Amino acid sequence: MRRILRSPATNAAGIGIFTAFYAWIFLGRGAMLTPGPRPGGGFWASWSGFLASGGSAVIAWALIAVAALTVAMLLTRRRPYDEYHTAHLVQCLAVAAVLTLACIAAFFWMILVDPAAVVEKFALFIAVHWATVALADLAYVVACRWK
Repeated sequence: MRRILRSPATNAAGIGIFTAFYAWIFLGRGAMLTPGPRPGGGFWASWSGFLASGGSAVIAWALIAVAALTVAMLLTRRRPYDEYHTAHLVQCLAVAAVLTLACIAAFFWMILVDPAAVVEKFALFIAVHWATVALADLAYVVACRWK
């Protein structure tokens, strides 16, 4: 596993594939939504209105921009990561997996407490989760370039 992670192209492929999938979801979902009156008020009504009025595309393009910058920096790296950077990446992936499991539990709890606006809750989960992963990976790549 560590041998595979030593290659920057592996990291670039992972970020690129998942970002393309999530961007496709946000762009496709945004094309299906129409802005309209939202029942109730509060955060979920505002979030739903934001998504319906084109916010899905904004999220998708922001994720694509961060991923493109990360992939470009990864693919211009001429040598594989050393053992220190690979061990650090493995630790970051382990922490990300634990945090993802905690976020999934919180997401399911939100659905069980209030089953309304499931699509909006799922969109928020994806946006927060993948933006965090993409920005953390960008920070990792920038930090590895300086050392």
